[in-house]
Amino acid sequence: MLEGLTPPTENFLCLMGRKSLELSKEDQEVLETSLADPRWSSAALKKALDDLGFSVGETVLRKHRARECNCARKSK
Repeated sequence: MLEGLTPPTENFLCLMGRKSLELSKEDQEVLETSLADPRWSSAALKKALDDLGFSVGETVLRKHRARECNCARKSK
């Protein structure tokens, strides 16, 4: 009877995770690649994203990259 009952995903995501869902699939892939790229410092990546109109705080970005946010807790 209750098959498929799952909590809403976006309530458990951090701001970075929620905002990334607003992007196209292509932009999501670019973002994920950039987040994983060690050549980007969090400060430089935040500035580049800001310049492109995707604004999040540096702390949110850093925690998401370090998997210290709700997104990482949800995937465990």
